[in-house]
Amino acid sequence: MNGYIYDPLLRFRDEYKEKFAELTRRKFQELTEKSGIDIKANRRLANIIEQLEASAGSAKMLGNIFGFFKWAGGIIFLFAFCISCIGASEPEIDEYWPLAGFSFFTWLICFIISNNLREKIENLKGSIDEKKKLAWKQMKCLNSLYSWDITQKLIETAVPQISFDKYFTARRLAELERLYGFDRAMADEKSLLFAHSGTFAGNPFVFGEILEQDWETETYTGSKTIYWTEHYRDSEGHLRSEQHSETLYASIEAEKPSYDIVRFLAYGNDAAPNLIFTRMPSKISEMKDGFWKTRKLKKEIKKLENFSRVLNDDSQYTIMRNREFEALFKTTDRNNEVEYRLLFTDVAQKQMLDLIKDNSIGYGDDFTFLKQNMMNMIFPKHLSEGSLNTDPKIFHFWNYDTAKDFFLSFNEDYFKKIYFALAPIMAIPLYQMTKNHEEIWKDVIKPGEQASDWEYETLANYHGEEYFEHKNCITHSILKAENIERNNGISHVAVTAYGFRGIKHTDYISKFGGDGHFHNVPVEWIEYKPVERTSEMIVSEKGNTSPAFQKRFQASRHKAFRRTLFSFLDR
Repeated sequence: MNGYIYDPLLRFRDEYKEKFAELTRRKFQELTEKSGIDIKANRRLANIIEQLEASAGSAKMLGNIFGFFKWAGGIIFLFAFCISCIGASEPEIDEYWPLAGFSFFTWLICFIISNNLREKIENLKGSIDEKKKLAWKQMKCLNSLYSWDITQKLIETAVPQISFDKYFTARRLAELERLYGFDRAMADEKSLLFAHSGTFAGNPFVFGEILEQDWETETYTGSKTIYWTEHYRDSEGHLRSEQHSETLYASIEAEKPSYDIVRFLAYGNDAAPNLIFTRMPSKISEMKDGFWKTRKLKKEIKKLENFSRVLNDDSQYTIMRNREFEALFKTTDRNNEVEYRLLFTDVAQKQMLDLIKDNSIGYGDDFTFLKQNMMNMIFPKHLSEGSLNTDPKIFHFWNYDTAKDFFLSFNEDYFKKIYFALAPIMAIPLYQMTKNHEEIWKDVIKPGEQASDWEYETLANYHGEEYFEHKNCITHSILKAENIERNNGISHVAVTAYGFRGIKHTDYISKFGGDGHFHNVPVEWIEYKPVERTSEMIVSEKGNTSPAFQKRFQASRHKAFRRTLFSFLDR
């Protein structure tokens, strides 16, 4: 039974959390020693920069204060001068000239001080920039040592049951589809921003980050102000007129594209191959412990018991003995009671409940769990906080202590997110015991092995949608990638950007005004029409880069190196 992760919640608290933190500290120390940077010199320089920035901040604050008095003095001077010169009597002139003189003197002093402070701030900014350039040089060696897989390797060392691929290969994607029923196809309204494949306990997973395009209703408003004159007789019989005005408002609703990012974990396992169910986060678990939560739980259990007794419908649902598990891990749409019980043993139920009810160690009940035969989809809410991308550039800093603090906090937070995304899978012992295809998944990626279309799509988004979008596009672009040709390890990838152009319209809506007439109120709105553009991206996996490719790669204005993949845009 060695190598299995039981009680994933407590295991994280009692073992993995501190183990990973220690590994992260050691790794940063190792990188520091390897870089050979002078830490003391960097700290001295950072202290100088901090003092200069504090001085610049103080000078800026003083500059704002004196700038205000300079502005106020100028206004008062002009006011007093104008009053004393335009139609004022001699006593009044005698009264306003001292005020004008004082305000002018104030303006002059503040003007001189403000200019001096402005010059001082510019000099301080120059000194700060100069010192920071020197600090960046001091940190150059350390910054060059970070790699794309540094975080993943730390996770693999801390939890050997988790293994990451260098990149998402075409073989991995094809096997996930063929063996586990993974749906590789995504609609044109979705684009993959990030994908990282690997294995847990010998079975494959993919972490994904998708940009989705949908539609929402936008309300556009317009207004028009009307004026009219009303005539009436007053109490004495005289004819009077009165001016009136009213602002008329109108609105139009029209569809506009909206975009959202969804992060997920896809996991393949042969266990319970015919089982299908959907599980959403429970609102009960969000409630504070106490009378109302207990009452709500009992009410939910009662509903499930009644639902289980109904025998004349198509549901196969039969409630299990652990009523709390049934209420909090609610799966009334499950289609196979035998396989469900095989999967969710007493141990699995307890461990899943521990995860759901936790409010201090992990993220609690924040995950949606969908099982479709041998494919499991987990949608944890906590993955929405920040990206799963581990671009080495995020670790680059000019300040050593800042770099250290960020390296430690980022990696520890990343590990926690990955661990608790996998935790619902860990909570099911049968998943760790089922390793029918372990021999397939333990293979090492061969140098130059072709990446998947999903990886190409991720790579296109790493370049940036602005390099692929249609010239008239005013929205996000959904990028779709397809390998159209591969020769000698070089892939020619077609990247199509789907976006929308905007057509401005003005509609006139008739509104009844207080003057007794109808008026056309203009409302401007935008109609969105689809546009698309296809570009070519050239990709080569590391270890298979010919001199000809390297020459074109170096000459390209738009190139990228991600994980072990070289790519450039040939335009």
